[in-house]
Amino acid sequence: MNGTTNPHRWKILQIINMGTLISTLDVGIVNVSLPVMADEFGVTLAQVQWVATSYLLTMVALLPFLGKLSDRGDRRKIYSFGFLIFSIGSVCIALSDGIVSLLVYRCLQGLGATMIMANSQAMVRQLFPDRERGRALGINAVVISIGSISGPALGGLLLEIADWPWLFWINVPIGLCAFVLGLRSFPNTKAGTDRSPIDVAGAFLLAAGTCVLMLAAEASKHSQGLSPILVMEGTAGLALLIALGLLQRKISYGILDRELFRHRKILIGSINSFFISLAQTATMLPIVFYLQGQLGYSSWVIGLLLIVQPLMMGITAPYAGWIRDQFGGYFPITIGSLCCSVSMLFISALPSVTIVGIGLQLGIFGIGNGFFHATNNAEIMSAAPDHKVSLTGSLLALVRYLGNIAGIGLATLMVGNLGSSNLDILEGTHGTNVEVRIRMLFVLCFIFCLGVALSGKFRPRDKPENAGTSA
Repeated sequence: MNGTTNPHRWKILQIINMGTLISTLDVGIVNVSLPVMADEFGVTLAQVQWVATSYLLTMVALLPFLGKLSDRGDRRKIYSFGFLIFSIGSVCIALSDGIVSLLVYRCLQGLGATMIMANSQAMVRQLFPDRERGRALGINAVVISIGSISGPALGGLLLEIADWPWLFWINVPIGLCAFVLGLRSFPNTKAGTDRSPIDVAGAFLLAAGTCVLMLAAEASKHSQGLSPILVMEGTAGLALLIALGLLQRKISYGILDRELFRHRKILIGSINSFFISLAQTATMLPIVFYLQGQLGYSSWVIGLLLIVQPLMMGITAPYAGWIRDQFGGYFPITIGSLCCSVSMLFISALPSVTIVGIGLQLGIFGIGNGFFHATNNAEIMSAAPDHKVSLTGSLLALVRYLGNIAGIGLATLMVGNLGSSNLDILEGTHGTNVEVRIRMLFVLCFIFCLGVALSGKFRPRDKPENAGTSA
């Protein structure tokens, strides 16, 4: 910003939040329409599952690439045209007449979403001085949580009143509006000085490894114990990620940028974000199925209960950002991760798993998540080098998605069948055995979140600058 603070930064933040909302919302909103799509196109649910998977994999594969590209060029144009590509992809999906074209256009939509997500937090870094960055990213963290969690609920509601293409038509006016407003309102950026090669091989290994591990997670839903296909896919996915790690050690321009991870705030913050995202996803999945299959609650009751978590996060995240801006990030990050850890005890330590305990777990985890993510994101983005701001923002989004994928895998491994039927979770086992497995899962997540809290002693405890300019 060349030494000045944009007077319209809070209005521009709302445009940024529009992009964050539609790109995260579409991760989950499509899942509820998969059975309808399978019937219409005459394919199996396993085949149509790639409609959801292709979108996530496109983002995982392209986030580091587009983050690096944005740091080299005009971030404003890449970000704004992301809205346009996302809207075009949505139109093409709504008009698709076959599963192949649907998958191709879903990848196109994923490209647009990646252009948005790779730059959303970098735009906040560019617009806001350090003393305001916590509040701004706190509001953005609320939008990320709302988009991620409310997608299935909103999709189910829309399918009650309209056909599945309307799940994608609704993106078009929002995306086109954000495209026009972005070109008009976003500040110009200078081209970066980094001209190192782009790690195509690393991006491929990351996408391939993640894809195979997602297949393994899907296979675990339909198998009892460690089946040969599950072991083979899990081993292959881990081997690809190990190969990625070995490659990153040999080159200086890897997608897992070594310069970024030399900053303790970025390294520790990224690891912590992965484990908090893992815990959120891993505990959410069995809660939904346990409420349906074991406790017998209706879908609308469960939907209302699930609102508790994003609601509490929405209340606490802006306050957490303000605390960070005034006093530094150590306290809200530590308190947030401790709340996430304590919330697990309402499932793992109480005599029985009840709807009251589940409600308390969701609420306290939402409070902790609000404190943690708003502050952690601000700390990471403030520590980012000026010439790698978009790459750092894309890393944050990538870590969050990898945590979500790992959470799905852990939940299916620990709990067992998580199918679409209310009783799938109970298939081949007794309800008491399922409850034991759920408790074990929550104990693991308790340990993960507690580890995040204890890692605070390794984090720098400096305070934000009270004056200064944004990057």
